[in-house]
Amino acid sequence: MAHRWYPILEAGDAFLTSAPMRHTRTVELPFPPEETWAVLTGDEASSWTRGMERLRWTSERPFGIGTTREIHMSGNFVLKERFYRWDDGKRKTFTGTAASRPIFRRLVEDYVVEPTAHGSRLRWRWAAELRAPWSLPLVRHALDRFFFAPTGRSHIDGLRTYMITRR
Repeated sequence: MAHRWYPILEAGDAFLTSAPMRHTRTVELPFPPEETWAVLTGDEASSWTRGMERLRWTSERPFGIGTTREIHMSGNFVLKERFYRWDDGKRKTFTGTAASRPIFRRLVEDYVVEPTAHGSRLRWRWAAELRAPWSLPLVRHALDRFFFAPTGRSHIDGLRTYMITRR
């Protein structure tokens, strides 16, 4: 299906600490960093993320800075992303570039995988600024409470369950 695309202003690392909406989650995983990274850069994210129907990489492998992908969410919402950081095996960060609905003004997500004594740790940060009328306080709060926060929790917390049960 063809979409009308609404541009998202690209943002960088400073936005991760200054955005009006921010979420941070950390999960400990009983898997080595290489295995965690492989799952994070695979095609399976829709298997454990609430509301995500499909992830489609639009760049060829091997991935790196400039890699692009599309995230297809329920409700026929599609988000285009471009990675401005790609430290293979350790960290990847993207900015939103366009969406099929005019919700986001700016959007950044950051993933960091670190080794631990018993596997790995994933640190995730999400930062967004919404467009009007979505940015009105009551609307923004409702979207965050009922969509953004639960989706983020399912994306990060669900990774652990997914990795354990797929073995």
